[in-house]
Amino acid sequence: MSIKLKTLRLIQRRLKGTQLCKDVLVVLPTEHILRGFLFDRTLSKDMYYLWRVITPLYTPANRLYLEYSKRLSKSEYFRLTREGLDETAERIVSIMSPGHLSYLRRVRGPKEFLKHVGWMAGNTMLNFRVDLALTHYMLGNVDRCIKILERLPLEELPLPFRVHIVPFFAELRTRPAAAAARLQAWERENVERLGLTKTMSGEVGGKIRT
Repeated sequence: MSIKLKTLRLIQRRLKGTQLCKDVLVVLPTEHILRGFLFDRTLSKDMYYLWRVITPLYTPANRLYLEYSKRLSKSEYFRLTREGLDETAERIVSIMSPGHLSYLRRVRGPKEFLKHVGWMAGNTMLNFRVDLALTHYMLGNVDRCIKILERLPLEELPLPFRVHIVPFFAELRTRPAAAAARLQAWERENVERLGLTKTMSGEVGGKIRT
């Protein structure tokens, strides 16, 4: 087991309501939004950044990008070595909890995610605008979703993203049931790829498995 996973496992034992899924310590339960903590290795030996992770699961080709996440402890490095690992885990727990852990527990679904990214209002990044549109769709604001997508140069999206979003946009206006099924499939694929199946809340998990 890698040193970062061993550290996260030690932290999991100290933080109730979390579960290690691949390389993310996930805050339970998962409801459309992945919330948790992960270590990101730096170029310096044994040194890692600690991230508070928030990312929507209802987007296509989700590779756990960190646009909506935060590097903790003022971007301080953490040295992870076998020696003194218990003490290091204790120190990191004191940084995660209660503040950051409590914040993650509040960002449970699309409504809270929309509030979380409120500071990004006016951002013109294509990926953000697409995520914003999909979040409005999840909240039942279909007209708002369509208006956002109508204003975007979808042909400029990266190919892995474009091949999903362009047909989704077309289906929104002509075959809404197909659009809904497509989005559910994206979420299901993300949940499976990130190893989140056992973290899903019962109601949400049942919906995306249908």
